[in-house]
Amino acid sequence: MDRSARSSEIIQLNAETSVHHGVSVADVMNLLNVAAATAMEYFGCVTPRWKDSMSYVTDADLAVQHLIVKWLTHHYPDDGIIAEEEDLRKEPVTGSRYWSIDPIDGTAAFVGGLPIWGTGLALLEDYEPIAAFFSAPVTRDQYWALKGKGAYRGEQRLSVRPPTPPHRESVLLSYSKLHRQKVLSSKYPGKVRSLGSTIAHLCYAAAGNCDATLLTRVSLWDVAPGLLMLRESGGELRYINGDQVSLKDMLTCRAPALMIGGHPEAVRCFDTLLSVD
Repeated sequence: MDRSARSSEIIQLNAETSVHHGVSVADVMNLLNVAAATAMEYFGCVTPRWKDSMSYVTDADLAVQHLIVKWLTHHYPDDGIIAEEEDLRKEPVTGSRYWSIDPIDGTAAFVGGLPIWGTGLALLEDYEPIAAFFSAPVTRDQYWALKGKGAYRGEQRLSVRPPTPPHRESVLLSYSKLHRQKVLSSKYPGKVRSLGSTIAHLCYAAAGNCDATLLTRVSLWDVAPGLLMLRESGGELRYINGDQVSLKDMLTCRAPALMIGGHPEAVRCFDTLLSVD
C-alpha cells in the first residue's frame, strides 16, 4: 500500500484491536484526521509567538488542542486531560485515566514549512500509557499502539531495528542544541540527526528507521505516545542512569534527565558512547 493511500483511508481494525479499554481506535483515528486537516489550514502561513518556556506556540496549536479537548470531553467526560498549551490540566472524575495531548509536536518545523511534525495523543492509566496515537499529515503517516497488542504504522506492525555495527549506527536527537552538551563522545562513529519532533523520533525508533533516539528537555505529552510505541515494538526508553522512564516524574515538570530509546541492546551500547557534561 502506498503512502498517499494509507493516510486517507480508515484503517481496517480487527475485532481484537477495534476497541481497547473502552476506546474506539477508529474513532480516535478519525479525530486525528480532522485535527490534521485543521493544522494543514495553517501550515506555511502562520506567525508564531514565544511562550514563557521559550518555545513556539501558534494559532494552529491552539485550534487543534481545542478541537481535541472538546471531542474528548464529550466522548470520555470522566477522564482527565493533560495538554501542552495553556497549561491545561483537567482531573479525572473517577479513577486515574488521563489523556495527554500534544496538538503540534514539532512546532518549529511546522512554522518553517518542514514536514516532520504531527499531533500526538495518549491514554494513560495509573500513569502508564495504554493507547497511543501520532498523526503526521505531511508525510501521510499514522502511528498507533495498544498495550499488549502491538505498535503500527497504518496496518504495518512495527519492530525496532536489530543492533547494527557501531559504524552504521544512526541516532536521532530530540533537542537540536544537544551538541552543546557534548552528549556523544568522540568514540561515536555513526550519524546524528535532529528532525524536529520528539514523538516522530520515538516512532521512527519503534519502526526501525534509526538505532536509537536521545531525548532531553521533554514533557509528558512529548513522551507518552512514543513510549508505548517503543515498548510495543520491542524497544525500551531509559534514563541515562539505566532507570526505566516514569511518566509520573513528568506530571508537573520536564523529564529530570537524558533518555535513550531504541532496541534494548542498542540502548546499552549507547550508554558507553555518551559523554554528558
